[in-house]
Amino acid sequence: MKYFLEKITDHVYGFLLWDESWNSYNNCYFLMGENGCTLVDSGKEEHFDYLETAMKELNLDKGGIFAFIATHGHKDHIGGLSFLEKVESYIHSEDLSLMPDKQKANLTGTLPDNGAAISGLECILLGHHTPGSVALFHRESGVLFCEDHLCFFGEPLPDEKVVSNGKEMKDKYVKFISEWANNEEMRVKHNFDLFMNGLQILRKFDAKYLCTGHGVVVKDDVDSFLSELIQAGN
Repeated sequence: MKYFLEKITDHVYGFLLWDESWNSYNNCYFLMGENGCTLVDSGKEEHFDYLETAMKELNLDKGGIFAFIATHGHKDHIGGLSFLEKVESYIHSEDLSLMPDKQKANLTGTLPDNGAAISGLECILLGHHTPGSVALFHRESGVLFCEDHLCFFGEPLPDEKVVSNGKEMKDKYVKFISEWANNEEMRVKHNFDLFMNGLQILRKFDAKYLCTGHGVVVKDDVDSFLSELIQAGN
């Protein structure tokens, strides 16, 4: 399978694997720190070999993973936990019910609703994509892991680069939010108001990079993009 491994900042690397069964990129992130590497999301269980290959490119092995954080409990974000038995692993308690038993047994902690997590990350409960879905902000590097609250599922990478301004995709997403906002049935079905509240929360972090759960990492004008989405939804 095709994958990309790209440096986002001095502290953060993005790993994007094209999942042929879903026709989308699935994203994981490596946050480098003094204690070792913190892995943010881990892809599907059956794709861990690819993630491990990427780790070798960074001169990492499983022993170099200091901690694992799942932004939520879906299988494309927590599957690799099956291979990280000795790693401190975290998820929000609201998503514990989504975890398979064999992966739940590997968890050593839960994430706060609002406040400091680990490895210099601030955590905030968004609760829209799943009841326990969170965003993580690494203030030192300006990286905001919004994961599936806002993502580009099924979209190609502009110029095959992990990090991009992504203007065409951003414009497409603004259009999607506008259509969602004007469809009362879909607003209710997919809890549009909670989604919009999450966008307001994400704006407060003043991020330089927006690391999504699927597809391109947005750089530059992150606040303007979030503001456009909010305006489109009003």
